[in-house]
Order: sequence, then C-alpha cells, then structure tokens
Amino acid sequence: MSNKQLGRVGGKTFDQFPPWEGRGVPTRDTCDPTNPRQAFLWMFTAMPGLQGAPLILPPEYWEMQSWRMWVLGARPTEEPQLKWRPPANMANPWNATGAWVPLDAPAPPRKTLKDVVGELGQADRADLANVMLQKLGLDAETTPPTPDGKYRVADLAKRLDQRTDDVIAMLARFGMTNVKPSSLVGRDVADRIINHLGL
Repeated sequence: MSNKQLGRVGGKTFDQFPPWEGRGVPTRDTCDPTNPRQAFLWMFTAMPGLQGAPLILPPEYWEMQSWRMWVLGARPTEEPQLKWRPPANMANPWNATGAWVPLDAPAPPRKTLKDVVGELGQADRADLANVMLQKLGLDAETTPPTPDGKYRVADLAKRLDQRTDDVIAMLARFGMTNVKPSSLVGRDVADRIINHLGL
C-alpha cells in the first residue's frame, strides 16, 4: 500500500514513524500510545472469536490498521477496563493462549526455566544439554552432572555390564525412542531393565 493511500499524520508518512519492535505479542505496555502505528496495535491482540492464535495476521498488518484508525480520527481517550494476560509460557503471535481479564486479575505464576526443562522428554533434555555446552563454549568432553534419581544410559549400561546399544534397544522396547548414550533415564526405568535382565 502506498504512503498516499495511507495518508499523513503531522506531515509525516507511515514509514516515518517507528515500527513496533516488541517481542512476542503486542500489549499495551509494549506499544507507544503517541505513535499512530502503535496506539491501537495492542487492541488487536486476541480479538473476539479467535482461538489458539492471538494474531491472525502479522503485527505489521495491524500497525497499518492502527495507523488507519488514527488517520480517520480515532484516539485513545479512556483507560481500558481489561488487560491481556499472556500465557505462562512464551507468547508468540501464532500459537499462544492468553485471555483478556479485569485489570485487577492477578498474574499467573510464571514457569521457571527449571520447570520448562523438566517437562521435556529425555531425548530433548539431552539435546538441550549438548546445545548449552556448545553455546557456552565448554569442552566437548564436559558432561553436565547427572540429576538425583537419574542415570545416563551409557553409565547404566556400564553398571549392568551390558553394551550401550543393547540397553538402548531395551529402552526402545519399553517405548522410549530417540534415546542416545547421553540420555537420562529414571531409576524406575533402570529397575525395569534390571528385572528384564533377571538381575
């Protein structure tokens, strides 16, 4: 759309106002109420009737809608009666649950990184550990400590005097796929392997 079609505000075109550069989903706190591109942008988050995605089009489109409303004379004049409460996990425009709630509604407890990692599967946690070691520049030989109540598959194999590949095959029979020697398994799984081997 051309600047001529979008109109001007104070002699300036749409492109001469800063775009929204927030992360995730536009909220009132992350939008500049004096910038026509952002003044109404946050109001398009989680519009009525939408489920599963807070924005059905990119924020840049909604910036043009905010601009259009401003050019046509709309201005925020009253304080809102609702606020958008983002989900406990990271909000993004394409996949996030959230809700418009009264202003005095308490914020839900935020998950810690430990909580999020704890919800990952064994293989994903092992992959994450490898990525973290690489990104932090640690020696490739460095192995993160094993959490209490867990065994690394390779260490478990040594304790049981079994080949690591054989233990991985047993885990696959128990429904644990994509397991690597560095993957972690709980003591309950180790006990199942011990029973399976008749030890």
